[in-house]
Amino acid sequence: MTSKDQLQNKIRELEAELKTFKEQLNNYKEVTLETAVPGDTLEDGSIVLKKENGLALLVAPKSTEVECTWSKAFPEVFDKLKVEGFNPSQWFVPTKEQLTLAYSSIRHHFSAASYWSSTEVNATSAGHVTYNIGVVCGCSKAARCCVRAFRCVTYYT
Repeated sequence: MTSKDQLQNKIRELEAELKTFKEQLNNYKEVTLETAVPGDTLEDGSIVLKKENGLALLVAPKSTEVECTWSKAFPEVFDKLKVEGFNPSQWFVPTKEQLTLAYSSIRHHFSAASYWSSTEVNATSAGHVTYNIGVVCGCSKAARCCVRAFRCVTYYT
């Protein structure tokens, strides 16, 4: 059986917890594309990589990442985007320069793996960035690497 004192103590604990939640709610700031800074995650899970002059470069959420061999079309990437509720036509496979920018500023949003770029080196190799060490190099197109799509959107300044 619970005593009256125990019940009153429990009520005080719950009231204190409720007060904390109310403070958190009052301090909550919704992140929009207009207010976001590089590294922020938007409501759809996209990560802001860069903003400049009304243009934002976004990285698709980790849930859309795929592992595949290199191709000009990367159908697995765009199929995964569609499954995750994104419009695939708005996205592209990044260049090695864009992947390097992501490595230097938001690498914690990526796995410690190699990521394909859209940059073709020659008929048998393509550029990729290894995120555990930040090396940019060419790799056999037959190798399996991760891929994350990027997109560029406009916003009002």
